[in-house]
Amino acid sequence: MKSLLNLIFALCLVNVAFAQDNEVKKNLNPFKIGVQSQVRMSSFSNDTKSEEHGFTFSGTPDIGVSVYIPASKKNAVGITADISLANFQNTYTSGSNKIEFTRTFNYLMIVPGINVENVTFGLGIGLPMGYHRHNNVTDAAEEEKWSFLQSGSPTPTTVTGDGKAGMNMIIEPRLGYSYPVMSNSGSQLNLNAQVGLMLSNVFKEEYYPTANLQNLNGTMMSISLGVQYMFAL
Repeated sequence: MKSLLNLIFALCLVNVAFAQDNEVKKNLNPFKIGVQSQVRMSSFSNDTKSEEHGFTFSGTPDIGVSVYIPASKKNAVGITADISLANFQNTYTSGSNKIEFTRTFNYLMIVPGINVENVTFGLGIGLPMGYHRHNNVTDAAEEEKWSFLQSGSPTPTTVTGDGKAGMNMIIEPRLGYSYPVMSNSGSQLNLNAQVGLMLSNVFKEEYYPTANLQNLNGTMMSISLGVQYMFAL
């Protein structure tokens, strides 16, 4: 009888221990991996008065993968990483005739960051993947051209740029908020909003043939909205 009571008591202790362990695991944020997509409004900024820029809708959404690694037992802090194909567009008018152009910049974006109670901080690193400049008046692809006088020559020299080769690798700090819309067994659907500002110019210095054309170079600010579904592992 005494042995039976001891066995029952031992089983109770084991059951309590497992219950406490399960409760701790429930309180821990699991490692997550998922997919994300977002659309962007972006604006180009430079120092020239010959161009007028405004916010432009990216059209094609970004598509990528996301990773979340818990860094706090209280579900407050996590390390994040996003990899995506990103699209930035810039519509502007140029010259005295105010001809409208749209430039599309494509990057492979790698964004390590941190999530603190759903507030997100990230540092985007953009590797150039593609470039397209469209003349909205003639409805044709068109690279930029510059005409200028060279020393000792009375005839203007015309140079055509190579936008894809001229793209810079970009650095873009991002601040945002990730709102959990739905959660099920650790998996989660999030609605994400972010603001980003490039710290580096969009084009390399050598893209422009003369020093006085450098004021055409600039950075971009963007506002993005998207969805993200994370699977708990």
